[in-house]
Amino acid sequence: MVADHPAVDTDTEQAAVVVQDRAVVPLSSWLTDALAACGAADRSLQVLTSPDTRLTLPLRTVLQNPKARWVVEESDGSGYFDGFSGVPLAWDRRAGFVVGKSHRVQHGPTPTFMRPVAEPGSQLWIDLRLRHKAREGLVLGTGVELLAQAFGGADPAGWGTSEPALSPWDTARLTALCRRRSPQSTWTVFTGPGAAERPFIGTHRSTRVVEGVKEVVTFAVGHPEGVEPPLERLRGVVRELSERKALTSMTVQRFAGRADLTYPPVWSGVPVPVGMAIGAETVAEIGITHAEGAPAAGERVGPSRAPAMWYPLGDGTDPETWNEFRVLMSHLQPEGAGRPG
Repeated sequence: MVADHPAVDTDTEQAAVVVQDRAVVPLSSWLTDALAACGAADRSLQVLTSPDTRLTLPLRTVLQNPKARWVVEESDGSGYFDGFSGVPLAWDRRAGFVVGKSHRVQHGPTPTFMRPVAEPGSQLWIDLRLRHKAREGLVLGTGVELLAQAFGGADPAGWGTSEPALSPWDTARLTALCRRRSPQSTWTVFTGPGAAERPFIGTHRSTRVVEGVKEVVTFAVGHPEGVEPPLERLRGVVRELSERKALTSMTVQRFAGRADLTYPPVWSGVPVPVGMAIGAETVAEIGITHAEGAPAAGERVGPSRAPAMWYPLGDGTDPETWNEFRVLMSHLQPEGAGRPG
């Protein structure tokens, strides 16, 4: 039962609330277990913290799920707000923390959420989707290594199903775990070593699909203020993945945030698109002429007979780039088609 779970402090008919009183909250094994219990009981997971608490990327990713919520209590105990939007929250005996009726007409987030950001810096976020033919010798996680080497300067140090990721990075062991859990999907965390050129962290999901095996990688790398990410390396990553005949899609965004890749409940702007790639299969489906006729100038990358396309959109600092990105996506997704990847 959710109410009996050691990580749960309060539960309602529709939600379980976990209180975390610490400076940085990771996706611990207790939280992953509580999340699973909530899923089985069809309840949402709500994590309650102070405004001085920061989340790790894996926990941030989990709490952005519609069945979860990051709840932040004001320092003076006067109220609560959503850690991602700053919208004031109220307690409901059935649903836990919700947007209160009295707050629905309020304009803007709470002042605490809008306080000045400390240590601005920037982060590069990469959403990578790969698909492989199911075969005996398939090794998973090599896409993670490619991103880690290109943007972190080193292979991942650890991996695991929760944080801290204590198992030494090993693609053979990762592949074996995914095979054992198949056809269920397997979700894991990986982290960069202290000796990395830049700190990085991410998640990896493997899923058995009709077409083979799908990998979804979320990768984030941090840069201090004044240091520009090496965006010129993105094209080379796309080329390598295309030559491996694994690329489905890759979307890259830049976000103003802490270089240590933790996230406080503070407004720091929206991610801005940097570029997008589509794999050879998608290019073949929509036609190379259509792919090259996109409103954003694209480049053929990889094997000449089965190229991928890379669409650079800028350096990730101009929010107006979203307009260009939306037009590009509309062009690549004819009406009725699904998202590439």
